Amino acid sequence: MTFKLRLNPRRSKKAQAEMIGLVIIVILITLGMLFMARFALKADPDKKVFTRKGLAYSTMSAIEKVEVNCYQGTNPSPTILSIGLDLIDDCAKHVGDPTSVFMCSSEPPGSARAPKHACNFTQDLITQMLNETLNEWGKNYQFSSVLVRGSGEELMVVENGGCRATSDRDSSGLFPIYVQNVGLVENTLYLCD
Repeated sequence: MTFKLRLNPRRSKKAQAEMIGLVIIVILITLGMLFMARFALKADPDKKVFTRKGLAYSTMSAIEKVEVNCYQGTNPSPTILSIGLDLIDDCAKHVGDPTSVFMCSSEPPGSARAPKHACNFTQDLITQMLNETLNEWGKNYQFSSVLVRGSGEELMVVENGGCRATSDRDSSGLFPIYVQNVGLVENTLYLCD
């Protein structure tokens, strides 16, 4: 007695097609994993630039909107001033003068701190803010505020490590402030690696 094994041709072709389908799926999954690993391990410089630009822009925007207490003279109540609207404006109007409208101290009268010219007070505030944020995060930066009239006059510069024009750097873009009867003040923050 001999047994013959009969295969149904329709079933064997269907099984072969299923096996080929499974092999293709495994190959596609493997290729997907390889591409994912390749892009995950590769540092994306465009993303780094975008992040640096976004950080510079948002930091500069926040600086200009910050409101601070300004203690003047013997008044125990502080005047609340905006860096972008009040202090930089006053600095530009009185650059080169020994006094400004807002001679400010960050502490109430009677403390050891004497009131400062708006330019010096603002520069100290910006230095403190950038040191407590960008410096703590290990970022090199350069903030500049320039009064544009003629060749341009620097009102203040705050930097940590500096950002030379030859380094990889991104800027916040210009944050201009128009100062009536004086001109335009351009504020810029550069971040670099």
